[in-house]
Amino acid sequence: MKRPAIVLLTAAFALSLALAQHSSALNKPSAPEADVQAAQTAKAFDDKWPKDVATFLEGRYLDRADVVLTRRTGDVTAAIIRWATNSPFSHAALVFTGPQFDSGISGTFVIESGTGGVDLTQFTDYTENKSTFVAIKRLRKDWFTAPRQSRVRGLLLDKIKARYDFFAILQIARNIWFGVQSKVRSKEKTVEVYRENDWQPPNEYICSGLVQIGFVEMAIEAIKRGEIAPETLREVVFHKEAESRLPPPGTWQYLGDEAKTTAINTRDVLSDELFSVTPEDLAQSDKLEWEYFIKNGLVYKVSSYAEVMKLIQTQ
Repeated sequence: MKRPAIVLLTAAFALSLALAQHSSALNKPSAPEADVQAAQTAKAFDDKWPKDVATFLEGRYLDRADVVLTRRTGDVTAAIIRWATNSPFSHAALVFTGPQFDSGISGTFVIESGTGGVDLTQFTDYTENKSTFVAIKRLRKDWFTAPRQSRVRGLLLDKIKARYDFFAILQIARNIWFGVQSKVRSKEKTVEVYRENDWQPPNEYICSGLVQIGFVEMAIEAIKRGEIAPETLREVVFHKEAESRLPPPGTWQYLGDEAKTTAINTRDVLSDELFSVTPEDLAQSDKLEWEYFIKNGLVYKVSSYAEVMKLIQTQ
């Protein structure tokens, strides 16, 4: 082949390669566009519900101090508690830690009250029991930052120290008595009577009551330091009777220095009401937002108690 022909072929090949690269560059999204596409893909995945539990936990949808409500069938005591409170739930816990919060942790754990005192339980222990359904609620407030979420869980760890030292049969009898008494009088009065007899209320109540106490004490600590306004305390009181005994919204400012004192004293003044909070109180509270419901290995996104009840009743 003559030299001019070779030159022409080389030039044509180079031009073709340049045009192909230019076309590829035109079709390839820029860095910002690629980010947008990745975000859209992630959003499409997030919008796909229900999810299996493993995918849900890998997606790290849970937050520290998320409130966990659950129910186990085949438990006589739990059934009595549900009957006494007209609730589908018989137990409450709190999301304690997970790989998204603490390095070196491979599973997601909840903190709960058991017959041996405080227990850290794998979240999957709830979800792998097919006779259990689980609901997740969350406190969504701008002031409820990650350090304050951590403080709530720390307070629960500090508070649930006592161990149950009576025989199982006596515990069941007292639990049944608690359920009956709280049905015919009031759960606040029943807690008071339990204390007069130096008894521990059933663990289903101890745990939900301490979830409440954890939130209240976290807020009081922040109020003492002047980090949040005293009236903010109302946002973490999940017991309607206790909330009704606090100054109404918008009136705290007229209390002056007494506003801070009122908030700080709430823990002691309303102790029985706060400790008597039940899983149903947590379920009914509009201070906590519904997030997820888990049943038969599937996680549903929910936004109301009505949705939860519909899923509970679905076979």
